[in-house]
Amino acid sequence: MNLATTLLRSIWSQNDKKRDKDCEEPDNLTICRNIPYALSQSDREQVFHLTDIYRPTVSSGSLPVIVSVHGGGWFYGDKELYRFYCMHLAAKGFAVVNFNYRLAPEHKYPAAITDVVMLMDFLRQNGVQYGIDMEHLFMVGDSAGAQLVSQYCILASNPKYQTLFKQISHEADGMSAFPIPKAVGLNCGIYDMKEMKEQKISQWYLPKQMEAPLADSFWNVLDYMTKDFPPAYLMLSVNDDLKIHTAAMKAKLEELKIPFRYKEFGEGYPGDGHVFHINLKSQNGLLCNAEECAYFLSFCHGPES
Repeated sequence: MNLATTLLRSIWSQNDKKRDKDCEEPDNLTICRNIPYALSQSDREQVFHLTDIYRPTVSSGSLPVIVSVHGGGWFYGDKELYRFYCMHLAAKGFAVVNFNYRLAPEHKYPAAITDVVMLMDFLRQNGVQYGIDMEHLFMVGDSAGAQLVSQYCILASNPKYQTLFKQISHEADGMSAFPIPKAVGLNCGIYDMKEMKEQKISQWYLPKQMEAPLADSFWNVLDYMTKDFPPAYLMLSVNDDLKIHTAAMKAKLEELKIPFRYKEFGEGYPGDGHVFHINLKSQNGLLCNAEECAYFLSFCHGPES
């Protein structure tokens, strides 16, 4: 066990518990908990392959779905930490999928993105029984979760990258269909992985030997982004030390002429820093979440203008 990651997990967990103190699960949602979405190599690993699905109790039939990919530097976090945020989104009229994925340093790249792929394949095959409308599929992610969302969308929308990915992930080798979201929410993320080469946090996530095609699939992932990447709500906090990393995605969306909405939050609110939107006591967070959900719903009624 890496002592540095163990210490950070403890510190971050304490901070998250303070943030969510006094939050309560709403009583107007139907909740399916701990659904296995993939086969695991061991009982110990099975906890990483569980998902919860929330939907408004008053709704019947299929609902548009938001798949939430949690953040945490690829080494921290789980669905329990994101349940209040995800339930908050569900109350706005969505089915929301909140899931675990394998974490570093115990599980190195490409374990996390492979789990995202397997979760999406599970939803493709089983969504109907959970009242999910896969024709109106959306994804949100923050920090490392935003990186995973963007990488998945590059994978789903570019056959060349799919071929490359199947070379590095035997678990995804037999898959032929990758659902593409109608739109995504990219929150406080990191996107051009070449910008992270000198950061220790990415070293925890990656194998020591990063040769082609493994290295190409990670460091050069943004180079595989095409015009078929889905429309995006792209946001950052002006108080976030990682805000500069949003510039690469903004530039790529502009270059490829992909529709997107860009928003900066937090001016005059220094407490609203990195991933402020999962703090349901933050007015900026509530505003951001409302705007993202409205952005998604616009794709249920017609194309975003």
